[in-house]
Amino acid sequence: MNNGPREVFFDTTAVPTIKKVVRPLVEQDECESRKLWRDVTVNLRRRNMDGATAGKHLLEQRQREEARIRKETGAKWETKFFHESGEHWIFDRPLQKRLQSKSS
Repeated sequence: MNNGPREVFFDTTAVPTIKKVVRPLVEQDECESRKLWRDVTVNLRRRNMDGATAGKHLLEQRQREEARIRKETGAKWETKFFHESGEHWIFDRPLQKRLQSKSS
C-alpha cells in the first residue's frame, strides 16, 4: 500500500462528454461488442445484477463453445480489425494512422 502523496492524473469532470456515434444494432455484425454485450448492458442499466450475470455467462459459454469447435476443426480465428504479432494483437487502423490519412 502506497501512502505517498496523491495527485490527479486526469480530471474527467473538466472535459466535455462526447456522445459516441455508432451504427444501430440492426446494422451491426453479429460479433460487434455492443450487440454481443447488449443483454448485459440493458440489465446493468436496470440494476438487474442477476440478469446481467446470466447474460455474461451465456456470452462466455458461447465464446468457449466457439473456441472448442475451432480447436477441434483446426479453424483459425479470423479477425476483422486486428492482426497477430508474436504474442500481441495490433489494431490495423490506429487513430494516428487515420488522422494522417485525413490530413493527406
